[in-house]
Amino acid sequence: MRWGLTLRALCIAAAVTACGINHALAQQADDQEEEETSTVEKKASGWSVLFDPVISKKPAFDFLTGGMPDRLLYFTGLDIWRCGFGGYAGMQWAPKGINKDGFILRLFASESLERYTTTRRRYETQIFRGSVMPGIRFKRGNFEMQLLGGLDVEADYLLINRRLAALRSRIGARFTTDIWWEPTRSLMLQYSLSGTMIDDGINTRVAAGWRLFDRFWIGPEASLSSDFFGQQYRIGAHLTGLRTGDYEWSIAAGHVQDSFQREGIYGRLGITVRPPREPFFEN
Repeated sequence: MRWGLTLRALCIAAAVTACGINHALAQQADDQEEEETSTVEKKASGWSVLFDPVISKKPAFDFLTGGMPDRLLYFTGLDIWRCGFGGYAGMQWAPKGINKDGFILRLFASESLERYTTTRRRYETQIFRGSVMPGIRFKRGNFEMQLLGGLDVEADYLLINRRLAALRSRIGARFTTDIWWEPTRSLMLQYSLSGTMIDDGINTRVAAGWRLFDRFWIGPEASLSSDFFGQQYRIGAHLTGLRTGDYEWSIAAGHVQDSFQREGIYGRLGITVRPPREPFFEN
């Protein structure tokens, strides 16, 4: 009888202890969940909405268009032809993500050298250009447009027979429009237009591309650049969107001619640094 009472008492004590432990664990889990919810709400408030990634379902991965989005990309490139060569570099920041609609900011700088030779003199013009352009990006389906405008600066160095003959600097305003459209999965159309108040300069380019092996686009391109001093025309072919790790490559080549009756073959190489993010982040 004593052993029976003792056994019952032990069972009751064990049951009470188990209920207490379960209640404590449940209360601890509820407190932890409330703390995490409070932390997320705090992070989502104020300016942090622009900078903190939002964890959600895993988005689709498209190798050709650069994979996961990020807020910052860098770009650089080289351009060369028989009578000149140049290089450019820049960056673009989008606080909500480069693949999201909204505000963007682009910084751009370039340096070029053009040569014109007569029977008696050799003219060389070294040109530096820089711009700071805020703007907006929006996308509807497979159509994307970027509109930017801002400050533009330029410095020209004229050399005659390799001696500095004149120096000129200018400040003005520049606008830029970039359009990317994929009417079908296998076809893309690209258009860009950039103009500046400095010497009434304007540059425009149009290109079409076909998707090959889900690795890159390839197709024809044509471009025109014009200012107060002359015009230049180009027609050729391009390869765009080839990715190797964090780098996205574009290559172009073709025929160039200008209003000074100079002509030849041009080549262009462009690189965009677009690091992919972890699969569970989306911004």
